[in-house]
Amino acid sequence: MKGFMAELSHKVNKASKFLLIVFFVIAFVAAVYQVFSRFVLQSSIVQKLLPMVDFSVFNLSWAEELIRYMFVWIVFLGIGIVYKSKEHAQVEILLHYLPEKLKGKLQVLIELINSAVFLFLIIYGWGILKFTSQQISPSMGLNMTLIYGSVLVCSLICLLHSFVAILHLVSGVEKKDEMVQVELAKENPPLF
Repeated sequence: MKGFMAELSHKVNKASKFLLIVFFVIAFVAAVYQVFSRFVLQSSIVQKLLPMVDFSVFNLSWAEELIRYMFVWIVFLGIGIVYKSKEHAQVEILLHYLPEKLKGKLQVLIELINSAVFLFLIIYGWGILKFTSQQISPSMGLNMTLIYGSVLVCSLICLLHSFVAILHLVSGVEKKDEMVQVELAKENPPLF
């Protein structure tokens, strides 16, 4: 069970990274296009050179909305990635002064609290999706559940990562630092 969950967590993390990169590329290309269409195609120089062409048709009104929604998904996918690698902001002063035996118990307690928060977000995120299923975005005409679904997806991903962390901590096989090193070694295999 622990091996399956760890592998699932690893694959979900890889898929999240891939989607994050794809969404970032889409947002970047859309932003560059918007800047080009507004400040180059609609500049006075281009309009003087080609007065018979109406370049305002190249200004896509929905691109700004697309960029905004891509960044929403980038942020929420990034939360899961950062949570998996334990690189998020955290207060560790208590962990440094506790004996080794209590450090593991405190880490399990922290992960249980995190899991409760993720469950809360899943339950209420589902309610938000039901509420927003009737809303349509103004420019793109998208159902807003596609946007608000990022909270639910992020919470599910973080709950999975938290569950795997609890399994590792309870089994006592790996400590936190070793777990991060193993994951980094999986993601970055040696070149030769």
